Amino acid sequence: MKLTISPTARMITVEGQPLRIWAGADENGTEVEVMVRAVSPQTHDLARLAAFEAELKELPQLRAGGIDYRFLVD
Repeated sequence: MKLTISPTARMITVEGQPLRIWAGADENGTEVEVMVRAVSPQTHDLARLAAFEAELKELPQLRAGGIDYRFLVD
């Protein structure tokens, strides 16, 4: 199974942990929501790591009253 997902501005708490909701679909078009606690790039290339971190910090702003996502990625 392959999923294509994008981050949303929604957060939920599961077992005391903040999780960002990512929304998307599988390869057959079935819509999905994915709860993500952390994202870890699998490279040691410093340029790719810097680009990844910059994109991760540009995630949609959380709704009012949410957790500031920067505390999750810094």
